[in-house]
Amino acid sequence: MADEEQRPDERPRPQFGELAPEGWVWRPPADADRLDTARKPEPVVAEHPEPVQRLPRPGDYPPPTDPALRPPQLRRDAPRWNLGWTLSLLIVGFLGMSYSIGVINAFPSAIQLVHSTENLGDYTPDPAVPGILITGSIVMVVLWAGSAALSIWLLTQRRLAFYVPLIAGALALVAMIVFLSVALATDPALLSFYSGVTPSSTPTP
Repeated sequence: MADEEQRPDERPRPQFGELAPEGWVWRPPADADRLDTARKPEPVVAEHPEPVQRLPRPGDYPPPTDPALRPPQLRRDAPRWNLGWTLSLLIVGFLGMSYSIGVINAFPSAIQLVHSTENLGDYTPDPAVPGILITGSIVMVVLWAGSAALSIWLLTQRRLAFYVPLIAGALALVAMIVFLSVALATDPALLSFYSGVTPSSTPTP
């Protein structure tokens, strides 16, 4: 009995459809060929995925030392002498601003000296003179401070800045002449003297 169970089955295996009942025909399902019902293959995931290669960017490599290989620049940096000249002109401008403020504030004393020298009597400033002098001093400070701020900003941007103190100095000189002229116009005695009209004098016996 045990030998019969261990003996292999030597009977021929039935062919496809041989054991089916008579008249039976296998037909595939009606939706077997539809794309939406077909079984989609599962994506194959690699155990060790390859790293994604990134395209090089301009900053990944140092710039070439050869000037011919460097890309053209839209704006060239200022020369080295620009820094020294700008700082020197700013210092000279600060000294000029201090001198201009001193000249403006000394205007009443200077006019009084002219009155005494030319025998024009005592000088009495017009009520508008103090306001004119204070405004002139403020303008001097604003011009220098504005030129210094603009010059420093241009230096940080590596652009030419030496011309800014020069322009500010020219404007300060024009402004000082204008303010002194306006203050001088308030003294009719001095204007008459310089226009050729001398004040009447009493003859001595």
